[in-house]
Amino acid sequence: MNASADQSSSATAPIRVLLVEDDIRTAETIRDGLDGRAFALHHARTLSEGLRLLDLRACEVLVLDLALPDGSGLEFADQVRRAGNRVPILMLTARDTVAARVDGFRHGADDYLCKPFAVEELAARLRAICRRAQAEFSHVLCYADVELNLLTRQACRQDIVVTLSARELDLLSYLLRRPGQALTRDQILEDVWGVGRHASNVVDVYVNYLRNKLEASRLPRIIHNVRGVGYMLSATSPDALA
Repeated sequence: MNASADQSSSATAPIRVLLVEDDIRTAETIRDGLDGRAFALHHARTLSEGLRLLDLRACEVLVLDLALPDGSGLEFADQVRRAGNRVPILMLTARDTVAARVDGFRHGADDYLCKPFAVEELAARLRAICRRAQAEFSHVLCYADVELNLLTRQACRQDIVVTLSARELDLLSYLLRRPGQALTRDQILEDVWGVGRHASNVVDVYVNYLRNKLEASRLPRIIHNVRGVGYMLSATSPDALA
């Protein structure tokens, strides 16, 4: 891999996940599946251990099984919310009924995934609820002369004001959080689309969509090609920085 890509990948902090799950096989499957996907996993087998780890570690997302040896995951979620902790919660359970899902959301869940599941979907859902949580605290992202409102889905650049599609919003917000970083196409596919390598030229297509909207055929380039790597959001050409 290109050295610049290595540096950009290492510069992105992993998402800290606390998994509360008593089934060792399920926990190992999740750990193995999230390994290498920019997640840092901490595992608890009981509610009491989960609460202890939640107090000790500033986790960014909580994955919670419902049936645990020392109580219900619903009670755990209630306790977390009563303490004023707004950490995103994804409930992981074999209870695949509408009533069970509704009950989970009533107790503070942000998302719900039924067993059996694909780890790729779990990773994508974790990224999605983390993005939503971040948007609650900071709904306007800025870099150089680009401003993005995550609530209205409007992007502004000088006198240009455009409305973005949901996927354009995801991609631009991803780039705005990593200005000056050389990002590979595979890295963008994994983090924005939640899919692995060799998917398609979808990244190139959506970069062109953003360029057309943010440049309007008259403003300087803001999303640059990085030869041998992928793309970079920069007010200055990467060639000029070399």
